[in-house]
Amino acid sequence: MSNSSNIDKKTILELLYSVVLPWKPDTFLTQTDLIDHISVQEDQVHMVLRVKDVSPSEMESLRSHLEHIIQKLDGVTRARVILEDTSTEQQTTGVRRLIFPPRQTSQPKKRSVPPHMHSVPEKKTTPQEAVQSIGCMIAIASGKGGVGKSSTTINLAVALARLGLRVGLLDADIHGPSIPHMLGLEGQVEVVNHKLIPMTAWGVHAMSIGMLVQKDQAMIWRGPMVMGAVKQLISDVLWGELDILLIDTPPGTGDIQLTLAQSIHLDGAIIVSTPQDIALLDARRAISLFQKVKVPILGIIENMSYFRCPHCQEKTYIFGEGGAKQEAQKLDLPLLGEIPIFPSIRTGGDNGTPVAAMDTETEGMSVYYEIATSLIPTINRIRNLKTFSNTQKTESTNDT
Repeated sequence: MSNSSNIDKKTILELLYSVVLPWKPDTFLTQTDLIDHISVQEDQVHMVLRVKDVSPSEMESLRSHLEHIIQKLDGVTRARVILEDTSTEQQTTGVRRLIFPPRQTSQPKKRSVPPHMHSVPEKKTTPQEAVQSIGCMIAIASGKGGVGKSSTTINLAVALARLGLRVGLLDADIHGPSIPHMLGLEGQVEVVNHKLIPMTAWGVHAMSIGMLVQKDQAMIWRGPMVMGAVKQLISDVLWGELDILLIDTPPGTGDIQLTLAQSIHLDGAIIVSTPQDIALLDARRAISLFQKVKVPILGIIENMSYFRCPHCQEKTYIFGEGGAKQEAQKLDLPLLGEIPIFPSIRTGGDNGTPVAAMDTETEGMSVYYEIATSLIPTINRIRNLKTFSNTQKTESTNDT
């Protein structure tokens, strides 16, 4: 990998030389005055664009495309592009924060609307409409907490991104959001045109309730508020064009899992479990839930499979041996991988540098890439089926 000190503003501009504006395909970005600021801090690149009178979907398309390009540059570990709307109605509140928990004001404030939009009523985006540009949505679940589901989700997301996919990550654990810390993300997300802009780290576009509240704030919410927050984290986010969205669900089989299954069309679920019987017992409950709501189970991942002694290399099966493998065979499900216990996995999560993002290859790192590689054919199959289905619907509509 090249030295990040060689990256400067000129390097970034040269990289973006051929990028055109989604709303003006004959105009190159670097030939406009939209780029307000570019900063390079070690291995991190930040860019600010100032746009005017552009739809949120077109803005997000450009933003996510730029982050994807910059993230691939050797020496860059994190790219973040912020779009500031300078339209008349946004000049005083162009970037703001959403209020959580979601609430409705008794009397909505009137705001100025551009003349060409007076005939178009404002329409609230539904969760399903918000994910139309996402090729595949997979929930990562476990029946029991403490089995390493979040660390597995994060490292799979990073591995898939580094394998060339456009990856989103939704932290649906409202009461215990850990994704921002484990990705090394700090601060709160920007909101443009009343839409949340995902934060980006290690090539992954992430969204979490932890980006919207104070770090140590407890989410003391009952079911309806939790379900409302989950829906808002889906419908009020500009995800852009993604190949896959991984959803880190909380432990158990409760409101959040049902809300996700009923609000959006989940393409599949992956179950994470440790080898011991008590964890597998709850994993079966998670499998049963998704089967009842007709979400396909794509496979089981066994986490904390064994510990390898760094001195003699002998494997110790602390939580038992082969439990998830036997369960997968019993249920006729694929065993996607067996992840060992490695200190680097734990320290990576604590430090905000996932092991899958490290430059030095380790056994703990390679297993995530093996699982991610095995998932790509399934992801592509789901994306292709969706594309074909959408094409058929469009042709049917045109015929009528």
